[in-house]
Amino acid sequence: MNLGDLKKELPDIFEKVKKDVKKIFGRQRAGLSLGLADLGMFRGGFIGGMHFYPGTSIVMNTTPLKLILEQQTTDIVWAYTYHILLHEYIHSLGIIDEKMCRAATLKVSEQIFENDEHPALIFAKNGIGAYFPDLNVVYVPPQRKPDGISIEYVKGFDKNSYSYYS
Repeated sequence: MNLGDLKKELPDIFEKVKKDVKKIFGRQRAGLSLGLADLGMFRGGFIGGMHFYPGTSIVMNTTPLKLILEQQTTDIVWAYTYHILLHEYIHSLGIIDEKMCRAATLKVSEQIFENDEHPALIFAKNGIGAYFPDLNVVYVPPQRKPDGISIEYVKGFDKNSYSYYS
């Protein structure tokens, strides 16, 4: 799988995230957008995604995403993407505290993916570095400028939010 193929699947993965959160917590939110940005990595870790509450954008870091696409199988890529979107979606629902958001992400993952070996559950239990053993990368994107970071928005991301226009 490559990034172009994954971009086409992102709206469907997000629909599953929303459905799963509604099933577990009975809550939902519409009208979100997804931006992809090269946010870089630092030694020993990285930011997988961000949501600035109470905004409407989720931004996913393409730097670790590209590494996962290169190094991991499709099921790991799917699980990573699901995990990042789930975590940021939970933030968008008003769970701002990182520790509480991680706990809510784990709760959804445990109840949706009952198999302890499911990659999405492994990400939720062990963190987003679970499939990056010995991560020793320092990378700051060359296009990082003082005036901001370039963000590419995924078209049709929160597709069911706009179904009433049809």
